[in-house]
Amino acid sequence: EALLDSGAEATLLDRSLASQANLTAGDKIEIKGSGGSQPAEVVSGVTVEALGQKLEKLDAVVLDLTDVSTRLVKRPTRAILGRELFDATRLQIDVEGRTVHALAPSEAPRGKRLPLTTQHGIEALPVKVNGTTALAELDFGNGSQVMVSRALADRLKLNVTGTSVGGGIGVALTHRTVLLRSLKVGPLTLRNVPAAIDELRNAGEVNIGTEVLRRFVVTTDFRNHLVWLAPVKRASR
Repeated sequence: EALLDSGAEATLLDRSLASQANLTAGDKIEIKGSGGSQPAEVVSGVTVEALGQKLEKLDAVVLDLTDVSTRLVKRPTRAILGRELFDATRLQIDVEGRTVHALAPSEAPRGKRLPLTTQHGIEALPVKVNGTTALAELDFGNGSQVMVSRALADRLKLNVTGTSVGGGIGVALTHRTVLLRSLKVGPLTLRNVPAAIDELRNAGEVNIGTEVLRRFVVTTDFRNHLVWLAPVKRASR
């Protein structure tokens, strides 16, 4: 079982899974996440099969995913499938309905079509924050609140409301929090949205994860830089 993460530029494998799959030792690196860095290895020539797709000759990152499992995902996590799977095929993801599948060529995507822009290896879609247009990273690996860059928070003169704890690979981070008066994503406008400020210099303007994406059936087409958003009525948040 793997975590599906459109915000991950590469596929990550836990050391225990790599050992079970008889993967050879790779080149040693330091992998950087939002919470810091940790030692890892890059193993070439890996084959991964998921959702009917066979991804061959991948450069997979092998590392200890124990911290990610316990602190972030809250369940054992032995693999994180990154954008290679999104690049391979159209995916239809319904977070609230707990389904994901590769869309057949004959299936037409549902919902409003929006363009995607690649920035720092992550696909981003246009949104409006308090009426101001910005690019929002489409990040299914973000299971917490919306993130905004410090530059955007300063430009919109957002008032700090408190702090929250977050962070990805590395260590937990304390973020300053703000309240977005409005966040327009595709056909939906959300009101009074809590968000955290991302202090990293290379942070995207906005990062939206499952708390927002669960309100849609999302169809991704990274190869052609497109996404479709179809609102779902059963979303309760």
